[in-house]
Amino acid sequence: MAEQSTDNTAPRIVFAQRVIDKIVRGALLYPDPETGESMIGLVVPQVGHAEPAIYVLDTIAPAGDAVRTFGMFEQGDDWQADVFNWLHKNWEVFRELRRSSYGSALAGKWDVPLMYVGDWHKQPGDMIDPSGGDEQTARLIIADADHTTENVVAPIATMYPLVGQAPAADGAGEGDGTASAPDAAAEYMPPGFPHEGNEQVIMVKREEEGWLVRIDFWFMGKNDRRFTRATPVVWPDERLPQLPPVAWYLQHTKRFNQEYNLLIDAGYLVNMAEWDADGKPPYEICFSLYRPGSYHVIIVVTPAEYPKRQPAVRVAPLVRGEENVDMFEKLYAASEPVMTAQLPDWPWDSKRTLLELVLHVEGTLKKDKDTAS
Repeated sequence: MAEQSTDNTAPRIVFAQRVIDKIVRGALLYPDPETGESMIGLVVPQVGHAEPAIYVLDTIAPAGDAVRTFGMFEQGDDWQADVFNWLHKNWEVFRELRRSSYGSALAGKWDVPLMYVGDWHKQPGDMIDPSGGDEQTARLIIADADHTTENVVAPIATMYPLVGQAPAADGAGEGDGTASAPDAAAEYMPPGFPHEGNEQVIMVKREEEGWLVRIDFWFMGKNDRRFTRATPVVWPDERLPQLPPVAWYLQHTKRFNQEYNLLIDAGYLVNMAEWDADGKPPYEICFSLYRPGSYHVIIVVTPAEYPKRQPAVRVAPLVRGEENVDMFEKLYAASEPVMTAQLPDWPWDSKRTLLELVLHVEGTLKKDKDTAS
């Protein structure tokens, strides 16, 4: 059962403004079914406090095929895990690079792992408390010896039409169980509104969409495994550490599948690797391409923001595999960047493909080889 916190052991929970904006935007995208996203951030111990300070930096939405209905929402899919792993991997590189600046107390403050810190969840009607299922899930996460999460933050979003009838008391609308659409009736205010003095609730009016979004904040920690109300603090995005962009192959899966299939259909053997090609995060996404019978391997180095930026291209000789030696690492170490004259003279834009670039480079390599012989 969720309860009101009555002591001073509650954690300090700071949200980046982008997280609040994403909660509101996500709720408005699905006004009828339940929805939500996982949240990631930093957990920083507080000297003299039982609970840590939690900085919620961003959210990770579920894959497009997530199940959303009026009474159920499922997330925690493989895609979310892949995105988290990408961000965590790059954050660790960022931590390592920043350690040289630890003369600053602020720089050292953020030297903690990036972690899953909970989920925000939009619920129907006036269900401003976490559900029994939410509470059970949070307890299982905290109790899991293989899980590093010891604190779960759970913002609960509910929505109310700025004009129209109030949702039914049990949280279900009449007939089909959906929230009433805005109409010409009197404005409806949700429970607790106005909320002067209630710092545990954030209300966001969206006049254009015709909705008011209420966000209640809850917390469960390892020391008291029940949800209690939490008081959020919202900081501007620039006051908190920035996470790297999500790799394009995760962000744009349709584009990745198209690019990959084009290369396969053209006869290349394709291997992909996340690689630190420039010595700073985020990692680059590299493709080693070998056409059977060729005397070289082409390596295409794509930035995380591809296709907005043109990839770099390198060429490696064939190398012999060794036990316990990463094959891509060995190929990359043996590779050299292609010369400017071997790159296409047409301007790069997002409609170009990796295959176009590779075929051009391969053609110039063959031409140079024929000329040399």
